[in-house]
Amino acid sequence: MSFEINGIDDMMQSLRYLDAERLAPAMLKEAVPIVKAAVVKRASMHRRTGAMVSSIKETKVTRNQYGYYICVRPTGKDEKGVRNMEKMAVLEYGSSRQTATPVLVPAVRESEEKVLEKMQEVFDREVDM
Repeated sequence: MSFEINGIDDMMQSLRYLDAERLAPAMLKEAVPIVKAAVVKRASMHRRTGAMVSSIKETKVTRNQYGYYICVRPTGKDEKGVRNMEKMAVLEYGSSRQTATPVLVPAVRESEEKVLEKMQEVFDREVDM
């Protein structure tokens, strides 16, 4: 039994010159607005003053020992000095006085397909496939 694969040499040659140091951040930067929109939409359902929702921002692309990543999260504090991320954590996980009403997990699930599509689009464009 034998089989033949055509085009694998061309693909391997393309992958050899793949610039992951440039490509991974580009993919993340173009996909993060999709996640941010989903988080803002979900968080807006729970808004009281709007301070937490309006503080939701994306971080810069960062690299650690596991690879590249980017975050979408509330930043800063409201006028009473309460951290907006603390409000998000209470929404997500609940507290002794409030039941959990997850925002982040559903937002990520809802946006996953579109994020993957956008990342694939960037990959294809950048690698010229």
